[in-house]
Amino acid sequence: MDELVRYDGPVQGTTRLTAADVTFDDITVRRGDAVTVLFQAANRDPDYFEHPDELLLDRSPNKHLGYGWGTHACLGTTVAQRVLLALVGALANHPGLLRPAGPARRRRTATMRAFDDLPVTLQP
Repeated sequence: MDELVRYDGPVQGTTRLTAADVTFDDITVRRGDAVTVLFQAANRDPDYFEHPDELLLDRSPNKHLGYGWGTHACLGTTVAQRVLLALVGALANHPGLLRPAGPARRRRTATMRAFDDLPVTLQP
């Protein structure tokens, strides 16, 4: 399940205020400046993930940022992981096939990835 979240997680990024002045190469970010952190860019970092653009369900280790990190980690991580496992398990054990029942429509936001509509049917 973690690989699905790393590959195309719901949270693409977030904005934070810097706690101190920081310089990267020739760019200085001042204390209090707003910066946007792109989790999905980090989750596709080729220096950290071998074959970062491939969905490898058995990827290990898989220390992605799909649930945040440190003091900004998602409190619902364990619940989200259990729900994903239950959903995939239920679909895998269903005798029918999951098929599209209409066009999928993604929510249009810059930092969240979700569907407004994802119509499906379970067919025997």
